[in-house]
Amino acid sequence: MGFRRLAEEESAPLLMVASLSKASAGDAGGLATSGIDAGILGLKGLSAKGFAQLAEAVGYIPLGLSLESTERDAVAKSIDIGCDFVVFGLKTPLEAVNKEGLGRVLKIESSLEPGLVRAINGLPLSIDAVLVTGDESAITVERLLIYQRFAELLDKPLLATLTSMITADELGGLFEAGVNGLVLPEGISADAVTELKKSAAGLSRTTKRKTRTAAILPRLGGDAETRVEEEEEEDV
Repeated sequence: MGFRRLAEEESAPLLMVASLSKASAGDAGGLATSGIDAGILGLKGLSAKGFAQLAEAVGYIPLGLSLESTERDAVAKSIDIGCDFVVFGLKTPLEAVNKEGLGRVLKIESSLEPGLVRAINGLPLSIDAVLVTGDESAITVERLLIYQRFAELLDKPLLATLTSMITADELGGLFEAGVNGLVLPEGISADAVTELKKSAAGLSRTTKRKTRTAAILPRLGGDAETRVEEEEEEDV
């Protein structure tokens, strides 16, 4: 349902998700035509009528809500508006988003401790993708390293937020680091999305991407790791 199906049926190397909080129905329709894969809306100032108009404008494209409140009743009321998926943070009440058939994207900070990032894989709540937030305007080496590390730790699609347009080289860097989708800057034009889609389509599916590592066992003794390595060498 919603984002889950989108992730499973990914047709491009990188999914493009538009921020539609300030978009009119006409703007949303133009972005849908340009090839966005999903849209995200904020709740501030959003009415059921406004949501319905945007949903009609984008057609079959999934629409999600970004939940900022941590109050259970407020979250539940927001979900009832009829969205396909929700984007929520770590402080969101479990019961509020544990609705059958609802797509779920967990939003985390880039500073989240690696152990907690890995623990997301085992959550009792089904998570369809993980969104790493950030307000940096540039794609730095540090940022790529963070995405690469998170991609290695997670067994779920990884999304990254963009605050400004990026170059084809930066797009390729994000792809090779393990990013599966981009949340595009607010107010991006349909033409800009079209160009990004063209660049993404040019990314080879056979490009060597960073592979996820196996689970790391805790060290039980000071020389346990050394003994394992020695045993493996003897077996060769």
